[in-house]
Amino acid sequence: MSVFQDILRVLRDGITIKPSIVVTNRVTVPGIGTGSAYAAGDAFGTRFVFEVPPKGTITRAIFIDKDNEGIQKDIVMFSREFTETADNAAFDPSDVDMTSHLGVASVNVFYDFGSNRGGEAVPDLEYSLPDGRIYCQIVTKGADNLAAGAIPEVYLVVKT
Repeated sequence: MSVFQDILRVLRDGITIKPSIVVTNRVTVPGIGTGSAYAAGDAFGTRFVFEVPPKGTITRAIFIDKDNEGIQKDIVMFSREFTETADNAAFDPSDVDMTSHLGVASVNVFYDFGSNRGGEAVPDLEYSLPDGRIYCQIVTKGADNLAAGAIPEVYLVVKT
């Protein structure tokens, strides 16, 4: 096929570009104290990082609730390292840290699977990060009290 024929085909049919879907590393939420009572607005564990493509859109945030509580979690995302709030303390990022705030994925839809739940958020959050890292901490919106061995996991689905 000639270049001219290729151009005519594109003009006639258009171009279909299929986005690439990337699933991040699955993170076991660090720093959670089992058997501790959390209150709404508390940091739920400590800071963690997702390795992501340098540019993309977060289409899903998945929360694997091994304790079967189904309580809303906000995954608060930053473009660089920030001063984490201690586990089980009121989440309180500094004004300086908020300058790198990317957004929040509010996991508030849960599917009950008997002894556990899957939760998801659909943030549709575009980002551009040269180092390909999203720094996060989770905030609970309820009164969690996790059993030993029931530490949740989270991951992101990204469209590039």
